[in-house]
Order: sequence, then structure tokens, then C-alpha cells
Amino acid sequence: MPSERVDITADVVKKACDLARDATDSKQINDWFDNRQHYLQLRQRGRKVTWFVRARGRSQKIGSAVRPRGEYDLGDFLKISEARDEAARVYAGIERPVEQIAEAPAGWTWKDVDQGYQAAIAKPRWINRRLKPPSEGTSDDVRLAFAKEPYEALHPKLLSELDRPTLNKARDQIASFRQREKCVAYFKAAMTWAADNKPDESGLTEDIDRWWERLTAGDPTPEQMIAIEGRRETLRIRKAALSVANVGEFLARHEAYCAGRTAEDKISPGVRWGLWWVCYTSNRRLSTVRLRRDGFLADDPLGEPGWGRAMWSPDEMKAKEEFWLPLPPLVRDVANGAMADWRQLVINESTPKPLTKWVFASTRRIGRKADNDDVGTHESSLNHHIARMREDGVLDQPFPYFSLHLVRTVMANFLDRYAGLSPLTSSLVLAHSLPEDAEQAARTTREYYLTHQHMAAKAAGMKAWSEALFEAYTRAGGKSAQPSEWPRKLKAKLTPEVAATLVTFKSRTS
Repeated sequence: MPSERVDITADVVKKACDLARDATDSKQINDWFDNRQHYLQLRQRGRKVTWFVRARGRSQKIGSAVRPRGEYDLGDFLKISEARDEAARVYAGIERPVEQIAEAPAGWTWKDVDQGYQAAIAKPRWINRRLKPPSEGTSDDVRLAFAKEPYEALHPKLLSELDRPTLNKARDQIASFRQREKCVAYFKAAMTWAADNKPDESGLTEDIDRWWERLTAGDPTPEQMIAIEGRRETLRIRKAALSVANVGEFLARHEAYCAGRTAEDKISPGVRWGLWWVCYTSNRRLSTVRLRRDGFLADDPLGEPGWGRAMWSPDEMKAKEEFWLPLPPLVRDVANGAMADWRQLVINESTPKPLTKWVFASTRRIGRKADNDDVGTHESSLNHHIARMREDGVLDQPFPYFSLHLVRTVMANFLDRYAGLSPLTSSLVLAHSLPEDAEQAARTTREYYLTHQHMAAKAAGMKAWSEALFEAYTRAGGKSAQPSEWPRKLKAKLTPEVAATLVTFKSRTS
């Protein structure tokens, strides 16, 4: 009876229903257990697909995942969202049966800490007298770490029953050394959170030895040590091999690869222009695709003539600090090109008035999540595009290995060694955190612009880098990148509102 733990999505339900449709007898059974709600189970048995809740050795059916055909009464059919809601309600009853409430355990179990800590980091927190926005990436990392079987097996244990040998045993069952480091680090953070914020409820009061702070990830095996050193050496070689000329040549090959593609082979504007943006700004992929239109100024009133500005809020940056970046005309026009191409492509395809909050928007208008009706380009799409270029031989040797994250090293080396700028400049442009200075608490926009965001230093770095990169691009045979989407005859009549949006990029740059 195959079973696996996954994120139960519409694709998983469809797979289960397809297996049920083709089943020949009730002995054919498949189970899927949910990552998000560990007690939620989807079972395909014969021609039936059923939702269950499993907890404390008990199993309870809550509904069917198969929609009746041609029937007005849907019976016990539950959509995924309905199944999750019903599972949470039933699970609470299974977890806390009336006969067990009379005598509560002394203090929390590890499950209480697990759930409490994950709920805490999913909300904004006040740390060192500063608001720290939640990080989706960190929340996912913690969820996956605590879902590992050795740590999930500790759920029923009281905190008073846990000790270093127990946790070291759980740690040693994790094969990957990097995952082992994460599991230990997040366990220590969760226990410290419980001791600092919930000492009375958890039982981790001041007189309790904080033994978890002495946990370590241990040492990797000899084989793992060799593999780790091998990866580090490969990274050093790749960093040393890549130059400004290589990044310019990559963009030339990228443009040639995108040119002339139609229909399902077309490269979306978000991906095409997103790669330009990463190379010009050395932004991380996530901050690139999270650039909002209301955070983009085509003309910066406080900057040099013809320059723009990009702005990110703390929750959109890895360092969780507000970040502004001055945009030379070359870089500003990348954002303008992405928005112009996206607008025209959506109009060509569907004719409704195009609306999006993203600079690098996806042409997919409805996301995989039901409440996402404005989809941004996914950061993984940029890497997938490079992987396709590599598979198609576009990046074959003697071209050195290329990745978007390596561009950050090339830019930093160029600014530090060849542009004659302060080493601080590269850290400012790359959005690295700097030591805090009380004098940076600006009182006016101009002071904030110059002092807190160091826009003058950033502008010098952006100017030197963008000009050097464009020169390398043209030397590699590249031509000035222009929008590739143009109006085509529509099946439906264009409304005045839609027609008003057809302000082409070409008119801005001609």
C-alpha cells in the first residue's frame, strides 16, 4: 500500500481520482499525508477517494474527494479548502477527547513548542526594538525541518522528558549534514522562544537548565567533508572564471535565444527582462520578481536627470530592511520594457484591461492558489530558463559556468578592483546589511535619500557597472534590447479603456 507525505494540492487529488477511475478492485490502495496538516490523509481505495483525519491512533472519515457526476446534491464531497477546515475541526476533537481533559500534563510537549514557534515566526515580530517582518522562506524551512520523522516522533514528549542524548539521537537520523544543521538550529531557536516568551506555560522557567543551547550539529562524515570541500572548490573556480565580458556575452546569447520564439515556445516578458534586471542590478532573484510597480519610479525627482528608482519594503528583502536602488537609464528601461511587453501580450491574448502590481508579472493570470489572481514571475523560472539554455547547448564550453548568483561576485569584484570605488559601494548596491549608525536617522526625504540609503554611492556603482556590462554586451554582438510584443488584430473590439493603456515603450525611448 504505497503512501507518501506531500503538500496535498489539486494535482494530487486529480492523480488520486485518476487512479480510482482506472482501479479494478478495492485492494488497490494509495495514501497521501499532508505536509501542512500532518493529520490530514487522502486515500484512494479502489474507485473511492476519501478524506480522513488520523491522530492518536484513531482514524475518522470526513468526506469524499470525488465529485458526483450530474447530481445536484453533492453529498459528502469536500474541496481541498473544505477538507482542510473540516480536518482542523475534527482533529481538535480527536486531540482533546473529553475524558482526557481532566488531568493536564505539567508543561508543554514538543508538539506545543513546534506549533507555537511556527505560529510566532509567521507573524511580524519585535526584535531589538525593531519590527521584523515574517519570512516565507524561513517559515518553510522550519516547517520542513520539524516535519522530519525523527523530530515529529518527539511530539508527544513533555519538554521535561527531552535531553541532549534524545535530541542527538534524532539529529543523527538525518542523512544530509546541511539539513541536520538546520534541524538543530531551528530546534534551539524554538526552545529559546518558548523559554523566553512562554516560560510559565511551557514549564521552561528560570530554574531550568537551558541544555538545548549546547546542542550541535556534530561533524559531517569523512565522505560528507570531502563533498563539502569539493563544492566549495567548484564555487571558487566558477567565481574566478567569470568576468564582466562573460556576463555581457551571456546576455547576448540570452537575447538570441529569446528572439523569434512564438506560441508555447515564447519566453515570457517576466523571464526575458528579469534576467536583464538581475545582471544589471545583481539583485537576488526573489527581490527582482517582488519589485512592485508602486515601488518603481521611471523618473526619480531626487536623482540625476533621466534616472529612475526602485524601492523595496523590508518584507521583500532578505536582510528585512528597506532598500532603494538608483536606476541609470539603461536599467530603468529594462523595467519599462518588461511592463510594456507584458501589457501588450496580455491585451493580444485576452483583450481585458490588464492590471498587475508587479513589474515582472507572469502572463498566467490565475495562480495555483485560488486567491492569487495577480501572478508575479516565480524566482525559480529565471533559473529554469538558464537550465533550458544549457540543455539546448547555448551555454556550452568554452563559455564558463554561469548562474545568476555568480553575477553578484562579478559585480562586486568589478566595483572594488576596476571602477576605483570604495569597497563599501558593492555592499550598498548588493543590499548587504551594514553596521547601524545613529546619525542615519534622517528627518527629511532628502536626508533619508542621501544618508540612510546612500543613494549617491549606489548611483556611482550602478553607473560604472551598467556601462561596463552594456559595453561587454555590444562587444559580444548584442543589440539594444527592445520590447518584442506588438499589437495584432484582435477578435474582440478594443474598449477605450484598453486602448488608453497602449502606451508603447518605443515612444519613451525614441
